[in-house]
Amino acid sequence: MKRVYIEQSSFHYQMLFIKLGFTVVSDPDEADLICFTGGADVSPYLYGDKQHELTGNNAVRDEKEHRLFDKAQENGTPCVGICRGGQFLNVMSGGRMFQHVEKHTNSHYITDHETGEVVYVSSTHHQMIMPGPGAQVVATSNLKGKREWYDGVVFQKDVADEDYEVVFYPATQSLCFQPHPEFTGESYEPMAQYFKSLITRLLKV
Repeated sequence: MKRVYIEQSSFHYQMLFIKLGFTVVSDPDEADLICFTGGADVSPYLYGDKQHELTGNNAVRDEKEHRLFDKAQENGTPCVGICRGGQFLNVMSGGRMFQHVEKHTNSHYITDHETGEVVYVSSTHHQMIMPGPGAQVVATSNLKGKREWYDGVVFQKDVADEDYEVVFYPATQSLCFQPHPEFTGESYEPMAQYFKSLITRLLKV
């Protein structure tokens, strides 16, 4: 049975991974997979941007998880991130963030670019992944919400043609999953199974 270490763990995250066939461990050095979970926005200083007025970050958590990410890289342990965790892994892998987006606080459908699968997912975030060099865009939606990002001088605004939902970085073995597969309910069961399929397909865990 595969072993997962869950940073900032909770009952719902533990139940998700147990349901998907994992054993939850308390030592990241013993894990076959490390999961970074939801929470505050990622600190913009980690990706070199000025902070948006609506960005609410936790620098202490960012630094702690930065060290955990570095350890995972040293050990060659694959990582998966959920919501803020996915955004954090995106930043650690060289991506940036759209620091404010609209229409991402309601459940909606996403489309897998490789398989064409359409999945109903939860959505609770006000920021969105901006993929970096080497990123593989796995799944997107078409919400067409406004988004704001820093261009190095000022914050810019536009309307997204494509909303990034799931991104994979082969170089760091990091799977960035913005929805919440730990959410329960019949309508979200396919999301949890899709999440597991991505871990198998992309991380080989």
